[in-house]
Amino acid sequence: MSHISIRQKNVTSFELTVLAASAIVLLILVCASLLRPATQDPGTIVAEAIEIPAPDTEESYDVSETVMLSKSVDDEEADEGLISINNVPEEEKIVPAYNITVFDSEKTLYTSDRVNVRTGAGTEFDKVAVLNRGAQVTALGVTDNGWTQVVYDGTAAYIKSDYLQEKAVPVASSYVFAGDSRTVQMNQAVGKSGSVWVAQVGEGYDFFVNTAIPTIDASAANGTAIIINFGVNDLHNVDKYIKKVNSKIDSWTSKGATVYYAAVLPVSDYPTITNADIEAFNSKLQSGLDSRVCYLDGYTFLQNNGFSTNDGLHYDYDTYRSLYAYYMSKISV
Repeated sequence: MSHISIRQKNVTSFELTVLAASAIVLLILVCASLLRPATQDPGTIVAEAIEIPAPDTEESYDVSETVMLSKSVDDEEADEGLISINNVPEEEKIVPAYNITVFDSEKTLYTSDRVNVRTGAGTEFDKVAVLNRGAQVTALGVTDNGWTQVVYDGTAAYIKSDYLQEKAVPVASSYVFAGDSRTVQMNQAVGKSGSVWVAQVGEGYDFFVNTAIPTIDASAANGTAIIINFGVNDLHNVDKYIKKVNSKIDSWTSKGATVYYAAVLPVSDYPTITNADIEAFNSKLQSGLDSRVCYLDGYTFLQNNGFSTNDGLHYDYDTYRSLYAYYMSKISV
């Protein structure tokens, strides 16, 4: 009996040892599972992968920025002031699509005004040149959005069809400029020695009658363009200028000359002259001159496009060159 009791006690101790060992192993496995790092969870790995930037992110392009680089301002648009691409609606930034109808044979056309030449049929395309009034071009075809394909510098380019015509535009063969200090400085700025310049600083009506008109009389001929620009120094003499020019128009046009009176140009904070006075002079001049006298509205041109002046009355050379180009774009005979 005692022997049996001792054997049962030994067996129970062994089993308890095995069970305890098993429990410890199981506890270790459970703890290990609970302590596993969260970064090993497959679901979390997927979430992290979504946050990784796409490989071609640096190669993507902003279409609006690309179009902005090709946007520029036309001269015909600039007459109404500067245009900011940032203010242009998105739909206007899209480069237009167009179709070209090719002529059976090339055509010779002429520019009816100063106009831009562009790389494509639209103002969104780059400007490659500016042609003055009367320039001859070779036309290859027309687009369905109002442009003409022409040859420029050996390659295809485009001009707005509204600025082209089949009839040649007469261009002056000689020029006579008569005026005051602004005419003197324009001559210095453009350096056109081939033209006749009769001008003097600070002068007005008396100089026009006694010096300028005799020079004009001697120079006027078939194809001559006469450009007169007096008045800023004596705005009160507007009626005298009108009467004198109208008295000479028959003589000058009978020789084949074309007469232009250029508007008195704007000032900027000048102490003795106001733009209101200048506008009154220009308005009366326009209404009073003979219909055969052409009016060059440089006043509006400068007001719309801007000008630079150091003393409020005279301009820098860039302004004079711009004004001269405007005159040339409007002059024909």
